Amino acid sequence: MKGQILLKALEILKTGVMNQVDFFEAVLASGYGANMGKIDYKYRKIQQTKKQKKYIEDDLEKRKRRLQVFISKMKHSGLIKKVDHNNLKIKISEKGREKIRKLKNKLPNRRYKKEGRGQTVIISFDIPEKLRRKRNWLREVIRNFGFEMVHQSVWIGKTKIPENFIRDMEDLKILEYVEIFEISKIGTLKKL
Repeated sequence: MKGQILLKALEILKTGVMNQVDFFEAVLASGYGANMGKIDYKYRKIQQTKKQKKYIEDDLEKRKRRLQVFISKMKHSGLIKKVDHNNLKIKISEKGREKIRKLKNKLPNRRYKKEGRGQTVIISFDIPEKLRRKRNWLREVIRNFGFEMVHQSVWIGKTKIPENFIRDMEDLKILEYVEIFEISKIGTLKKL
């Protein structure tokens, strides 16, 4: 038996398939009297662990490289600038601050989770012309809720209005131009 394991081990090492250190580590980890199957299993486990470690190291290198490219692009665009050439410290430039202001002014997503059917709701708004983008955003959101237009600035539907929609209108500073009414008695509104 010992001769068979030694012969198999020497044959494998002769073909150069196994790393010697990994092979001897597998033999030692398998214990005295282990058969070739157990040694081979331990060896494959060692190799797999090394491949995973190499993959993680390669992935880390790729991420590091992507970060360097991203920082380089921000420098090239003038969004950041070097403060100290020796320590490679960087800080945001005035152009970068302006970009932040523009990005913060970006409109929220137009899709909200519908919170089920509720009472009849009327949404009326009078948003100034200078806020046209925000007004168009509001119309799109209301349309996505399934409301029907009665007039360009008056909409009617039976969907509950989500709280995050109200917060987004507040963040956009248009809530003061919007009125939302919940109707308990329909009266002459037989359209719905």
